[in-house]
Amino acid sequence: MRAAMPILDFNHAAGRLPGPVACALGLILLLLLLVLVPLYQHLNQQNQALQQQWLARQSASRPAPVVQLAPISPALQAELTQAQAQIATPWLPLLHDLERAQQAELYWMQLVPDAKRKLVRMTVLAHKRQQGWALVERLRQQASLAAVKLNSSESTEVNGERMTSLQLEAAWQF
Repeated sequence: MRAAMPILDFNHAAGRLPGPVACALGLILLLLLLVLVPLYQHLNQQNQALQQQWLARQSASRPAPVVQLAPISPALQAELTQAQAQIATPWLPLLHDLERAQQAELYWMQLVPDAKRKLVRMTVLAHKRQQGWALVERLRQQASLAAVKLNSSESTEVNGERMTSLQLEAAWQF
C-alpha cells in the first residue's frame, strides 16, 4: 500500500471579494460605458455625413477656375524650352556610367554638364598621368558616352603631393 501524501499548506494571503463601494463604482462605470459607446457611434456617423455634405457643397459652389494664359515673350519661351531639355536629360544613367569608369586614386574635382550641346566637361586629379589615360579609355568604353577626349593635362601640387590635373570632355548619347 502506498503511504498517503502529506497535504501542502501554502503561505499566502487569503483573497477577499471587493467591498460594496468598489462593486457599486464598477457597476456605475460599466453602465456609463454602455451608454457612451452607442452615443459616440451615433455622433461619429453624423460627423461623417456632415463632412460629406460640406464637401459636396464646396465642390458645387466653386465653378471651375478659368485659366487665362498671358502671352509669353520669345526670350522666356526659349528659357522654358532650355529648362525642359535639362530636366528631360537622363542624368542618372550618365552619372552611373561615369561612376563605372571611376577608379581608386582618381579625384573628380569638377563635372560640368551642358544639356544644350550634350557635352560634359570634367576635371580630374590623378597621382599619375597613366591613370588619366586609363580613365579616358574606360570612358570611351561606356555606351552612353561618345567623343571622349583629353583636352589638357598639367602637373600640379596638391597638399604637398605631385598630382596630374586632367581636363576631359565627352558627348553623351541619349
